[in-house]
Amino acid sequence: MEQRTKWCAWLCGLPLCAAQAVADELWLVELEHDDGIHLQFQGAEVERGSAPVWRQGEIWQQPLKPGDQLSLLVTDGVATRIELLAARVPLANQPWQRAQDRLQSFDTQQLTLATLGPVPLNPQVRWVNGSAADLHEGSALVLTRDEQGRLSEILVINPEE
Repeated sequence: MEQRTKWCAWLCGLPLCAAQAVADELWLVELEHDDGIHLQFQGAEVERGSAPVWRQGEIWQQPLKPGDQLSLLVTDGVATRIELLAARVPLANQPWQRAQDRLQSFDTQQLTLATLGPVPLNPQVRWVNGSAADLHEGSALVLTRDEQGRLSEILVINPEE
């Protein structure tokens, strides 16, 4: 928890105590749709709330568009901090709870993802909309981790591809 809080504080530019107060979950996702009320992603959505969009420490005045890579702090289903990710933000080994990425390779022990790098496979992982048989290089996946950081769910976005 302490590592996640420090990283969230760094990412968001918030004082550490403020990050602790608002950070329930960190999501690293690709935006599918923003109707002004909800932010929608493959397999999930959160209320947009009143959180402004930040990019590189400044408020981003442009509207969000599908395909934008976002980092969200989410509390009780509401975004409390929205960060439009820039190339400078390192994502590998960060304490995310939900993330979307493309598969580079896999074996029985781990997935290797394009942005997040290696993610250990948990034998109790729950498969949504597919299975290990649907995995191949380039597969688009949405991953969810539990509070202990173990992979708990894998959603295969288009298992037919």
